[in-house]
Formats: sequence, C-alpha cells, structure tokens
Amino acid sequence: MKKESLVTGMICLILGGLIGYIIGIQTTWKQMTEPVQGRNSRQESRLPQPPGQTGLPGGHPTITTQADFENLKKAVESAPNNPVLLTELANKLYDASRHEEAIPYYRRALALEPNNADISTDLGTALFYTGKPDEAIAQFNRSLQLDPHHIQSLHNLVIVNLQGKKDVQGASEALKRLISIDPSNPSISTLQTMIAQGSKSNANPRQSLF
Repeated sequence: MKKESLVTGMICLILGGLIGYIIGIQTTWKQMTEPVQGRNSRQESRLPQPPGQTGLPGGHPTITTQADFENLKKAVESAPNNPVLLTELANKLYDASRHEEAIPYYRRALALEPNNADISTDLGTALFYTGKPDEAIAQFNRSLQLDPHHIQSLHNLVIVNLQGKKDVQGASEALKRLISIDPSNPSISTLQTMIAQGSKSNANPRQSLF
C-alpha cells in the first residue's frame, strides 16, 4: 500500500469519527431540549396555585381572554361527547379560579369516562373550593375505589378533612394510607405537621390540594 493511500485512509477515518461525534452531540441536545410528546396531562390532577402566584400545569397553554374561553366552549358544543375537550375546558376554568363553572364540565367528562380517577379527583377539588367538603370527600373516595393507589386523592383527603371538616382522625387515616402506599412522598412531613397542629387546637392549617 502506498504511503499516500495510507495517509488518505487515516484522514478519512478521523474525519468520519469527528462527523459521527458531532451528529451524536446534536441528537442528544435535541432530545434534551425538545418538549416530551405524548405525556398524559391528566397524570397529575389539578394543582392550585397559592394566592398571588400564577402558572399552569404542563400542557395547558395560558388563556388570557374571555374570547379564548368562548372559543373552547364552541369546540365543546360542536363535540359535546368529547371527554378530552370537556376536561380541557374544565381545566382552563379551574386554572382561572372559576371552580363553579368548571364543575359541570368535569361531571360531563366523568360521565363519559366513569373509570377516570384523575377527572374524579379534579371534580372533588373543584367541589371543595366551592364550599362543598362533604361532596369533595365523597368524590375522592370514589377515585380511590377506581384506583386504590391514587396518591392525589389520599393527599387531598388529608387536606379536606382538616380544612373542610376539622376531622383530625379522618385526616390521620388518609395519611396512614398514603404512607403505606408511597412512604417516600415528599408531602408526608408537611401533612404530619398539619395534623399535629390540627390536633392541638382549632387551627385550620392551610395547604394546597393536588
């Protein structure tokens, strides 16, 4: 083999390696920066924002005008049996703190998907925020019948029992179930503190629902 051919081959080999390395870096960066597609936004139920804060769960574009709500309502009217549209409208109303308006849309979506524990829990949360703790608790219990490991429902049961009913025992029982299912849940210490505070006085400790 001539010396020139050997040198040429080595150069081609080096260039090929560099090109492959660059392509690999570009692919990895693209995967890291692109939004994840196909994620079910219903995996996590509603997470209300504390007063004075804003922000919506992932997958929910911000709606800033009444016209946006009206357009989504028209879409629901054109497809009244579409649970995705119904849930989306309910979510938007909920995120805008229009809980009373969100409730009938959650109910309609749940009627179409009666085994959806996420929608059931969302409905329960909206019910609590409209001053209906008993109905909220019943809805969370229904969610747990559908999915005994539904973490958000157990978390919310602790909160609603304390805030809505001042029922320390009910809250403690819900927390025990949560610990048995998800002992590493980061909210456990906060919930334990809330229960301790509630058992010492008539205090009504505050904590957001999921």
